[in-house]
Amino acid sequence: MRPEYYGNPAGVTEDVDVVRAIYAAFAARDLEAGLAHVAPDCEIVVEGTARRAGRSGPYRGHEGLRDYFADVERTWDDLTLHADDFRALPGSVVVMGRVHGRRGEEEVHRKVLWTWRLRDGLAVAVRVSDLGPAPEPGASAAAGPGTPDVP
Repeated sequence: MRPEYYGNPAGVTEDVDVVRAIYAAFAARDLEAGLAHVAPDCEIVVEGTARRAGRSGPYRGHEGLRDYFADVERTWDDLTLHADDFRALPGSVVVMGRVHGRRGEEEVHRKVLWTWRLRDGLAVAVRVSDLGPAPEPGASAAAGPGTPDVP
């Protein structure tokens, strides 16, 4: 068991709660719940889904979050985020985890790092960094090399 303060030595529970709420909204595909935790001027950098959707830049603002949810629906049959480890400092939350995506027979399993910035209780930016292949669920060895494709 990890102590309550693990990964959060500054005790920034409010920022972690905001980020957790955004993951919950995404898992439920509840756009309105997500918008409640995102600043109107937010910047969302998720290159895998953006690239699959034919988008070249970040998603911006509330309209950008709407576009991202629509792109996820359009470009993935299934997209699951596994936010496993949260670390926080005032104004920032870093989340380590995995992403599993499926479209038809193609599956994507990646280790990722989400870097969140927050202001006044709202997310103002998130950037997803691809850390390489993740083991497929139930696999004991790491997945082989592949093209980075973080959703």
